[in-house]
Amino acid sequence: MLLVADDYAYTSEISKSILWLLENDKIAGTSCMTVTEAWAKDFEALKELSIRKPDIQIGLHITLTGDWLKPASHALKWPCFPSMPDLLLRSHLHKLKPDLIEREIATQLAIFVHDFGRLPDFVDGHEHVHLFPQIREACVKALRTAGFRGWVRQCGGPLKGLLKRPHRLKSLFLNYLSHSFKYHADRHCIRYNKEFAGIYDFSLQSDFNNLLHTWQETAGEDSVCMCHPGVATSMSGTPDPIAQSRAREMQVLSGDLHS
Repeated sequence: MLLVADDYAYTSEISKSILWLLENDKIAGTSCMTVTEAWAKDFEALKELSIRKPDIQIGLHITLTGDWLKPASHALKWPCFPSMPDLLLRSHLHKLKPDLIEREIATQLAIFVHDFGRLPDFVDGHEHVHLFPQIREACVKALRTAGFRGWVRQCGGPLKGLLKRPHRLKSLFLNYLSHSFKYHADRHCIRYNKEFAGIYDFSLQSDFNNLLHTWQETAGEDSVCMCHPGVATSMSGTPDPIAQSRAREMQVLSGDLHS
């Protein structure tokens, strides 16, 4: 199971947490948000680490939600990104303009390439937006145009694995979204993982340590598991509704559960 952290450069504190886990071989990779203020400050440390540890998987975390963030391209005229429920509804109603979404994804990818000096190893989406209707087609087209040769995260898998884990409803919905995404990826010969894990409600009542063991025990071949390590507070004031859970995940992943 490939354990990968989402949200590098969400804030610099989160970036530092992820860097420590990568340096100490606690996780296998991370995906990066290139539209945040922290990216310009934080990408160099990750780039340097990836040179020293070339087996680390470094990805692009496509970002299209979050009302404190602005689009990277001039194509989208949005003053800021919408919320995830709003974007999900608009995508299902086919109210988006896929060509403009494609240009936004291409711009975020271009920022990564400019700063990192190469294409990402993989691509996924903040709040799984790359799986949404209209966006998934735009995502595949942008990657194909860029000559992308890595893999893209799909968030489904065999039902026998999904049904053995908690939070089945969300898992089944992401499996449904992933089915159509895989169809488009297959048409353009874009690789993706066979199975996905890491879904839970981000509440402190959820036992992340036990969840991690469950995901490891039920994950099949070529599986990817997301995680969201970080800190409980941020000096930047960036909104972070799962901050407390980030700190809890960091404790578990670092092996410092009782600190």
